[in-house]
Amino acid sequence: MDNLIIEKLEKKDLKEAVSIYDTNHNLKTNFQKLLSEYDKIYQNPDYHNIVAKLDGKIVGMATIVINHDIVEELHPFLTVWNLGVHKDYRRQKVGTHLLDYIYNYAKSLGCDFIALIAEKDNISAQKFYESLGYQKEIGFIKLIDKEKW
Repeated sequence: MDNLIIEKLEKKDLKEAVSIYDTNHNLKTNFQKLLSEYDKIYQNPDYHNIVAKLDGKIVGMATIVINHDIVEELHPFLTVWNLGVHKDYRRQKVGTHLLDYIYNYAKSLGCDFIALIAEKDNISAQKFYESLGYQKEIGFIKLIDKEKW
């Protein structure tokens, strides 16, 4: 994967990137709403969307949020959301490259840790994260409008 490039998501690439997540989760993102929110999202310095491109085609994506801690030494930490790899490019190290990029970015910011969530029934994702040194912790979520999920 010498020609894999990881870079910030650009507005022109939104549809292609979001389709990876939608396809992987059998969802349909409200693209018109995304376009209307785009500038607000991308002007937030703590919010980053990155893509992995192979020969110009988006094959992976992730959202990174920098969280500013208010305890201990006040070191930031990162949360990772919407990590996804196009189904035709899985098991080709795209996810590994994305998470390596995220790790190096977190390290450059002086972050104490990176947090991400894998659904409880997504065993392959859990094994993948563990293979990269992520430790399984206990976490909880509460869905606000359960019917939407």
